[in-house]
Amino acid sequence: METRKNLNLKADQIQPSPIRKILSKTQAAKMQGIHVTDLSVGRPDFDTPAHIKEAARRAMDQGQVHYTASAGIPELRKSICRQVFKETGVSFQSDQVLVTAGATEALYIALQAILNPGDEILAPEPMFVYYAGDAVLCGAECIGIPLTAENHFKLQADQIAGLISPRTRALIVTSPHNPTGQVFDREDLVAIAQLARKHDFYIISDDIYSRILYDETDYFNIVQVPGLEDRTILINSFSKCYAMDGWRIGYLVAPAPVVSSALKIHQHLMSCPNTFVQWGAAAALNGPQECVAAMRTEFDRRRRLMMAALDSFGMPYVRPRGAFYIFPSVKAYGMTSEEFCDFMFREARVAIVPGNAFGTAGEGYVRLSYANDYEEIEKGMQRFGDALKMREVASKLLI
Repeated sequence: METRKNLNLKADQIQPSPIRKILSKTQAAKMQGIHVTDLSVGRPDFDTPAHIKEAARRAMDQGQVHYTASAGIPELRKSICRQVFKETGVSFQSDQVLVTAGATEALYIALQAILNPGDEILAPEPMFVYYAGDAVLCGAECIGIPLTAENHFKLQADQIAGLISPRTRALIVTSPHNPTGQVFDREDLVAIAQLARKHDFYIISDDIYSRILYDETDYFNIVQVPGLEDRTILINSFSKCYAMDGWRIGYLVAPAPVVSSALKIHQHLMSCPNTFVQWGAAAALNGPQECVAAMRTEFDRRRRLMMAALDSFGMPYVRPRGAFYIFPSVKAYGMTSEEFCDFMFREARVAIVPGNAFGTAGEGYVRLSYANDYEEIEKGMQRFGDALKMREVASKLLI
């Protein structure tokens, strides 16, 4: 008989990733010979650019296979500083950079560095699936800031002000936003920065999709607000814009005291990042950037395909301006988000993510990822539409 004796109680307060659950379900179906169009996982389907792989191979051939400094190789940390300055105009020093095993670790150790038991963080909801769990693992609580389609899923200062308490230690800003694909406006971020100063909390800027933008969107990073760099923690990764998700390499850039604290936690978790992968990451930042532009162009082509399909179904959504997700409403179909996703998996062989996987504010919506092959999306959306028509016909027959 299984016993729960002597197990960590914090683990009981967090849930496995719903997205990973859907991925496992999809893979199991494929192993049985069932074709499924996977619109659930947010990872580029492109291969990592050749010059990045070559740099990693060259590093291995040159014997770069041993421990590095825990914070990462100097060449990569300097390159990250240059990239941040290029994107934001804000200067950081190498000792303010910590190279991590993806943005997932960067977020976790950042929160561990600033939170104490009983503290709170704020995050726009729907939110990335690990935010709340990471807070729990710190002994803290994540307070959701409900975003609405009626307001185009924007994050605004007046939404935040009423949720701030003496226990508030940080606000997570995710722009472009997962799962809605929205980009927060400059004037809203400036007003939010003023709240951070007034109430003395950190801003954690999750910038993982910052280079995947559409419709000539004006992107503004909250760290660009003058004087805010002393309370901003930047989180980023090479996974999305360089198709390096399996490489597990990311970073945080933060005020020196935060980095000093996070480094100790990072050492206990990782010792140091993978050595030759860091040389590949440096090549990604310092090498040709046409690969990023080409992927972004193709994502935009797929975005337009998916929007056209949803338009033809009459399914409402807020036009995404970044990342590679669409978050349409399914409230008109008389099903919960999970029921709708189960219906689509069963009847259309299309894997999508229920909105409630991203918090209660996501109920009534589903997340579709267009980080898949164009023709595969086209076929999947055709089956998606056919399933909706079949359900509509069946509903009329029951009347």
